[in-house]
Amino acid sequence: MDALEKCMEIIASGGEGKSLAMQSIQQARAGKYEEAAQSLKQAEEAIVKAHQAHSEMLFYDAEHNDLKVTMLIVHAADHLTAADIIKELAEEIIYLYKEVRNV
Repeated sequence: MDALEKCMEIIASGGEGKSLAMQSIQQARAGKYEEAAQSLKQAEEAIVKAHQAHSEMLFYDAEHNDLKVTMLIVHAADHLTAADIIKELAEEIIYLYKEVRNV
C-alpha cells in the first residue's frame, strides 16, 4: 500500500468536502436552498471517498501492522474529522436559516 497516496486522497477529498459544506452555508445565507442542498450532497460524496481511503488504510494496518504514524497520517485524519464536523454543522446552520426565514 502506498500510504502517501492514500493520505493525499484523504486530504484532497476531505478538503473538498469541507469546502463544499462551507459553500452550502453561503448559498443558504443567500436564500439559495436548492443549491445548498446540492453542495451538501457533493460534500457528502467527497467525504465518503475520504472515508473509503481511510478505511483501506485501517484494514491494511490491521492485516500487516506495519504502517508508521507520521505527521502526514495525522494531518489526513485531522482533515477528515474537520470535514465531518463542518458538514454536520452546515446541515444544522442551513436548517436554522430555513427556520428563521420560515422556508
